[in-house]
Amino acid sequence: MEIMGPWGTLDALTNTNAFIEDIFQELPVGIAVSKIDDDRFVYTNHRFSEVIGWPQHDLADRQALLRKVFPDDDYRHMMSAKMQIALKTGDSSRILWQAVEIVASSGETRFINIKHVPVYTKNYMISTARDVTDEVMKSRALEIARNDLKKIMDSSADMIFAIDTDDIIVSVNAASESILGYKPKEMIGKQIFDFIYPPDRERSTKIADTVKAGHKVTNVENHYVHKDGSLVPLHWSAVGNPAEKIRYGIARDATELKKGKAALIESEKLYHYLFDNNPVPIAIWDFETQQIIDCNEAAVRKYGYTKEEFLQLNIRDIRPAEDLPLIDEVTRSEQTYGQSHQRVWRHLKKNGELMYMDIRAELINYNGRRASIAIAQDVTETMYYQELDALEKQVLEYSARNEKPLNEIISFYLLGIETLHKGVRCSVLENRRSNLFGLAAPSLPSEFWDFPEGLPIADQNGTCGTAAWLKEKVIVTNMATAPCLQNFRDIIARYPMKSCWSYPVIDSHNEVLATFAMYCTDERTPSKQEENTVERATHLLHIVLENHRRHRAIEVSNERFEYVMEATFDVIWDWNLETNAVYYSNNMLKLFGHRAGTSYDNLPFYFENVHPDDRERVVLYPDQVKYGTMVHWTEEYRFRKANGEYAHILDRGIIIRDENGVGKRMIGAMQDITTLKKQHERLTEIALINSHEIRKPVASILGLMQLFKDLKEKNPDKQLLQHLESATQELDDVIRRIITKTEDL
Repeated sequence: MEIMGPWGTLDALTNTNAFIEDIFQELPVGIAVSKIDDDRFVYTNHRFSEVIGWPQHDLADRQALLRKVFPDDDYRHMMSAKMQIALKTGDSSRILWQAVEIVASSGETRFINIKHVPVYTKNYMISTARDVTDEVMKSRALEIARNDLKKIMDSSADMIFAIDTDDIIVSVNAASESILGYKPKEMIGKQIFDFIYPPDRERSTKIADTVKAGHKVTNVENHYVHKDGSLVPLHWSAVGNPAEKIRYGIARDATELKKGKAALIESEKLYHYLFDNNPVPIAIWDFETQQIIDCNEAAVRKYGYTKEEFLQLNIRDIRPAEDLPLIDEVTRSEQTYGQSHQRVWRHLKKNGELMYMDIRAELINYNGRRASIAIAQDVTETMYYQELDALEKQVLEYSARNEKPLNEIISFYLLGIETLHKGVRCSVLENRRSNLFGLAAPSLPSEFWDFPEGLPIADQNGTCGTAAWLKEKVIVTNMATAPCLQNFRDIIARYPMKSCWSYPVIDSHNEVLATFAMYCTDERTPSKQEENTVERATHLLHIVLENHRRHRAIEVSNERFEYVMEATFDVIWDWNLETNAVYYSNNMLKLFGHRAGTSYDNLPFYFENVHPDDRERVVLYPDQVKYGTMVHWTEEYRFRKANGEYAHILDRGIIIRDENGVGKRMIGAMQDITTLKKQHERLTEIALINSHEIRKPVASILGLMQLFKDLKEKNPDKQLLQHLESATQELDDVIRRIITKTEDL
């Protein structure tokens, strides 16, 4: 037997301690050993440091550790007191603390299980710590989920239950009380069939067997007995789980549903009543085939069909041909239809009459197919007035601008009227010297309106001639037999016109300006709407024709004015005292070489060209004229031409003032009197010759004549005759000079 020496014993102990150390370090829980009397840590394994989240060098004693893991003072004091009390009891069950919330050095929150084991004989406190953060978080999440599920189940208006294979209710939510009057605890542990109305139990049992087999059933209805004894219809669905030997179900109180079904039936009856008796036309048509599949009585009346006829129609059958491409585009898809179906459309009645219908439609599911339900509001009259107003406004604008020939304006107007009143054709004949001449008739044969020699205004001479003669409307419903159309039978026979309505257009002096006529292929009188159009047309034509005549008169006047200005050698000027613009006629350029037309900065131009010696006397200033009292103005001055020469001007003007005496315009004429000035100078010279030089020889001749009278009994001597000859010759020279001067004028 070998006896170990001291060193051998020490080595063995060392090895043993190392072995124990290795075991402690590898344990899955944290272990720490501290002194009971001073709380100083004498040993901690690595796992303990990892669990609490603090490095080992920070683990000096238990109190320091508590301050780190419990940074909140109140919480730390509470936990310390709790631990001290538990340790004093010596009860091992009380010195185990689970899910204690601590703070790691990183600041994160952790949950740990802590257990203290005091070894009083050795003055040691052995502490173990295990990280249960994941378990706590999962447990809390599960608890939250359970609570949420319970809240959902308890807040559900439907009754949710679980039943075992023996038909015992395992669980049920709070809806049981609102539906059946029982609290969940009153139902749990009892058979489900105890609550089912006895006559329904047999059928319910068969359904329960199906669910127990693992099948799912839905929308089952049976009756349960309420706590107060009343019957409650329930709609329920259930599914079985044979593996767990349980089935789950959800039931809804069908009382309101049954009432809703009954109300729905009543509502459907009411809908049919409202649909059939609605005063507004309603139709339903198949979106794919466009076939009309239902309509109400108002639609039948509006379109003029019987219901059987209307239900044979396609929506294209009630549209004008020119609108069909738009129908194709709009119904190309539900998307395009949804963008365009609420608008005004043109529809046709059975008799071909055009209507404007404001359509409001929605796509619906109707008897298993996509359909459109359309409500149609007749806005024909509204559209009529809107279009007529727009037409008249355009015609008046054309007339006011005076940019188009009169016959084009009238033709545009008549075509607009013909568009408003389908099947009607119109004409306007103008009165010229008691004869009617065709002005416009865009859709009529020329024989009806084109009279090169004029249609005499006379009684029984056509509808238009008669209307102009009588100065009142003439309504003919049968053109073939009307006495006033006897002379036009051949023309009428060649065309389909049956009726004609002619109206005189009277001016403000009660004179006939023109006639307006409507022709129709039916034998009838004008409708109320057509009468309204005619009444407005005669008023508008009165305005347009008189306006045209005024424009024409102004054009003739302006033309005459232009010719007058061309025929004279005056510069006509027009000074607008409000804008200070001055207009000069073309003679400004011809006579003086300056630009004609309107000058907006005239004062410098005028001031610069008036002779400096004449400016102060001649130049007028705007305010001087505008607020003065002068009415007529005349001045003579010198005016510089563009070539630098001065012309003598005689300028006259008149000031036009408003009712307050404020000047608005000054109009005048500049006359070049340069030639007259020269002629005046020569005439003055001739007058001087006449007054001085002619009088001398005339006086001599008169004296000689007197001598002849004194010596009439005697013969004149030779000297006297010589004097007479000399005076006569002198007079002849003067006369020749006068003639020469005169020829230069």
